[in-house]
Amino acid sequence: MDFISYPLLAAIIGNLSAQFAKALVQGITKRSIAPDVIFASGGMPSSHSASVAALAMAVGLQDGFDSSLFAIALTLTGVVAYDAMGVRLAAGKHAAALNILVQEFKELAELAKENRPDKGMIMIRHFHERIGHSVSEVLAGLAFGAAVAYGVFKVYF
Repeated sequence: MDFISYPLLAAIIGNLSAQFAKALVQGITKRSIAPDVIFASGGMPSSHSASVAALAMAVGLQDGFDSSLFAIALTLTGVVAYDAMGVRLAAGKHAAALNILVQEFKELAELAKENRPDKGMIMIRHFHERIGHSVSEVLAGLAFGAAVAYGVFKVYF
């Protein structure tokens, strides 16, 4: 496969397969499958973590685990994993709190509309709460991505 590099292929397959694994996990745990989960952020396993772990593992297998490229890929993996567990998880918690405030504001606006029917309803959008990951979701994504990269390596070489 000369048209695409092995590390890039591993990262793409790691990401896509992790996204589909989310649907499978949801189907097993919630006994229902929602197709939109394939394109959603958050959930088990972390596809962001799977992508960068697959990339790092592929670079290590191809160029050596002592190479500069592997050091860069591993650093990127750490940054993405930290971001998924920290910043994005916190943003999801903030979204949950904002959604509570939005719901209360909508109820107050509805009361105001009943008292003043000449005023229209204010439209407020709902914030997405599942944008970050728990530690277990990130760890599962890292392991998943590394396993995918190793599997692609066995097929590719």
